[in-house]
Amino acid sequence: MSYFRQFPKLDYDFDRNGILQKVVNIYRAARPLDAYLDDLNAYAFYNVKNGERPDIVSQRLYGTTQYYWTFFIVNDFLHDGLAAWPMSQEKLHKYMDEEFAGTVITTNPSIKESGDIGVILAQENSLSGRFELGETITGTNSGATGTLIKKNADMNQLVLQDVVGTFIGNSKPGPQNATEGVTGNKSEDSVNTYDVYKYLDAPHSYYRPAAGAEDTIEYTDSNGNEVQPFLHYHNPDEKRVVSNGIFISGGEPTSQISFRTNRAYLFDTNEARSKIRVIDPKYITQFADKYEAIINNE
Repeated sequence: MSYFRQFPKLDYDFDRNGILQKVVNIYRAARPLDAYLDDLNAYAFYNVKNGERPDIVSQRLYGTTQYYWTFFIVNDFLHDGLAAWPMSQEKLHKYMDEEFAGTVITTNPSIKESGDIGVILAQENSLSGRFELGETITGTNSGATGTLIKKNADMNQLVLQDVVGTFIGNSKPGPQNATEGVTGNKSEDSVNTYDVYKYLDAPHSYYRPAAGAEDTIEYTDSNGNEVQPFLHYHNPDEKRVVSNGIFISGGEPTSQISFRTNRAYLFDTNEARSKIRVIDPKYITQFADKYEAIINNE
């Protein structure tokens, strides 16, 4: 049973010449789930194995490939279609290598105030309103260059590709307290670097770990080498430099902060998507018939 074969058809004049053609009404949708999802016996969870396609999972569970579409109905995150299906490890590594190639430069913005409380003279090293996508960014001291493909002002990040040379920043490995200015060749905007990362190992999001908690998750790159996702980080809210959860500048430590790398985010998201909800084989025919009836207003 093909998914779209269940949808009603409608007449549509593609060329606006009065000639109608039958097309599938893909805008119809139904969620006949409540009766099933409220019944814990009606569904189960399945861990998608590396490289398994939806039709293979359907064959494994139901003895036929025709119920592959049910996975996209009963899992909210799969409503976006096949693009949201968990990737094989090989495909995931290829995706990361292609989509997250490059270098990330982070800055450490600071507010310059006048003697009057609340009067801001400037925001130093802020990316807001600075730099143009597509321009070449050059390091003042290193001479390194790269093309700006993305700017994330909220995370204080410049994402560069086609990098030649090595930009200077605080991140390990490398000397501490080593930074440089970087300038855009078109905008002529300039900021000082703070940290420099491979795009995959740059911060995706910051968080405060539980007291005494240690992150021991290890990841591997496409060559099988272990990668530590948490190296050196800073708190963009409190403007404090942190190393391994311990403040090393900016005053007495009052809290800890860490970050989740792009690599960790991609691995974890793909792993989470590998656990899908499936209709129990005893109910699959009933579910499919009910869905087809509802989608066709029967």
